[in-house]
Amino acid sequence: MYEKDERLECNAGIGPGCEASVRKCLLVVQGPLQIVAGLIALEWYGRVKYGSPKAEIVLLLQDFLVDDEIEKPLEQTIKSLSGVRQWKKVLFIGRHEMSRLLKRRYTNSVRKIRAVIGEDYFDEVYVARSTGGVGNALVLNAYPNATRIIYGDSFGYVGYEEDLSPQTSWSVKNVRSHLKSFVRQVLFGGPVKLDFNAAVLTLPVDWSGSYLRNIPLLIPEKDHATKILQEYSEQLAGLAEYCNDLLYESSDPYLFLLSNLSAAGMMSVENEIAFYVESIKQVASSGITILLKPHPRGQAYITTTIVKTLASEYSIRVVDDPRFSRVPIELWRPLINRCRIATVLSSSCTYLKYFYQIEVVVPLDASNIVKYMNPAWIPYVTKVSTVLLESLGRLREWDGRSLLWKGPGRIGTKVAIP
Repeated sequence: MYEKDERLECNAGIGPGCEASVRKCLLVVQGPLQIVAGLIALEWYGRVKYGSPKAEIVLLLQDFLVDDEIEKPLEQTIKSLSGVRQWKKVLFIGRHEMSRLLKRRYTNSVRKIRAVIGEDYFDEVYVARSTGGVGNALVLNAYPNATRIIYGDSFGYVGYEEDLSPQTSWSVKNVRSHLKSFVRQVLFGGPVKLDFNAAVLTLPVDWSGSYLRNIPLLIPEKDHATKILQEYSEQLAGLAEYCNDLLYESSDPYLFLLSNLSAAGMMSVENEIAFYVESIKQVASSGITILLKPHPRGQAYITTTIVKTLASEYSIRVVDDPRFSRVPIELWRPLINRCRIATVLSSSCTYLKYFYQIEVVVPLDASNIVKYMNPAWIPYVTKVSTVLLESLGRLREWDGRSLLWKGPGRIGTKVAIP
């Protein structure tokens, strides 16, 4: 069993001499999948540490790191999912408001975000990462006495922040950005780096191999995670009916999950389209039904062009209902149960296999990486592809109590096992 933390017990009102009370938690999310992974982590931590998932939770949606035209639909998607629980309050701080919060001395920014959240104290604060814009670090600094818990990107990726992909390489633009950030921190102050007290990762992947060396790792049981996934899926009124409409009179349907490769700078728009077209032709026989699910941050032009290019060979249907188009694929149970699925460069291949026991096709291979990727991105994308494929392979024998995948770091991980 886990060793009890008496300070945390008292905060939760369950330790000796403590009056009964419900723990107060802040769950911070920056996208639709995070509200799912974050709640799995929050309630599992409560079960393990206190014997109950019960908590008073403030849900904070903050800076999705997208353009204005995508920000509002993402906010609406997350709020539609939020009905799965009763929250003390649901707050949203958009990209522009977050920038305004930072246009002051950092100590003032900390006070301001506490005022916006409207709470003086939390027992626990949950974030996917400490990076990703400025909001996560700001929140962690606003509540330095709370237990800080990381639930990871997707369902458990951590430790990739220091990996210098081309996106973070030392170009002139990035040098200027780092210099500007440095000058601002000297003049106005900046966040204190606060370590995490625990990591609660459903499918734990330590990209660096050493990120978790001093952070206790808790891994939710599969039944706990799948139950919450099902609750979120059932929360979406009309989803099952929409899936039935997509599959009406379909022939051997194949669901392709598109990515946002050109928007991320990994390849040109033309190459992204060509790659998808080639992949579909290689994987799917002519005449069958193809469902295309665009990436939540993807470009509509890419999907439209794919449809025009392949319309004569396949029956193509786009998953584009605005009510559901940005809902994570892991919640689309009716489609998952009735389609074969192909992913491009997405950790969803691992999650779908884990949660639904299905095989997922991954068409991106070494030859396609060289053929379509911008040269500067080839090493990085090759590593991502390796992590995905090796994680898929390790699921077969994974014990559910240790890291699913670990980078080359040599220092061991402290794993807490119930």
